[in-house]
Amino acid sequence: MQNVCIFAASSSKLAQHYIDAAYALGAALAENGIGLVFGGGRTGLMGACARGVRAKDGRITGVIPEKLNVPGIAFEHCSELIVTPDMHTRKATMERLSDAYIALPGGVGTLEELLEVLTLNQLGYLRTPVVIFNQNGYYDALIGQLRTSVEEEFADASCLRLFAVAATPEEAVRALLTFELPELPNKIKDAIKYDKEAAT
Repeated sequence: MQNVCIFAASSSKLAQHYIDAAYALGAALAENGIGLVFGGGRTGLMGACARGVRAKDGRITGVIPEKLNVPGIAFEHCSELIVTPDMHTRKATMERLSDAYIALPGGVGTLEELLEVLTLNQLGYLRTPVVIFNQNGYYDALIGQLRTSVEEEFADASCLRLFAVAATPEEAVRALLTFELPELPNKIKDAIKYDKEAAT
């Protein structure tokens, strides 16, 4: 595993324990020889994680849309900063460069990025470890919703094995390194089978 992409809050109003944990996660990644791919921001948990990587001389690849590539927003100490024309290209670039993903606490953007990589793994476009860093139970409600989707048969039970859950930075790195990709149902074959059964 060479590079891990993090999804994380950019808010500068967060409690210090979230900042400290993000910094510790970055340091732990670098200590395990894992490079960081992230959204290129200097604030919030994104910036804290990048500073943790930098403190351990790790590699940092920032991917930022040109609209946000301005002083005060962009992290100034990236090993490489890739500027993209828009958010869609940014996400595609981050996916291309990454071997795995960790979702730290975050807002709407973080949730959207996390759910997209889970969907891409479910459909077979990606085959990558995904870890939800559930610090202080931040993601309890989301994980509960995913379980409800399985219980109500909106999703197959295998979808709950598309991700691991960790409560500390150390657990998150360990979960990455020991992650076992699940066997998933073939949605195309299942759809064809359903269509044939419905026609009879």
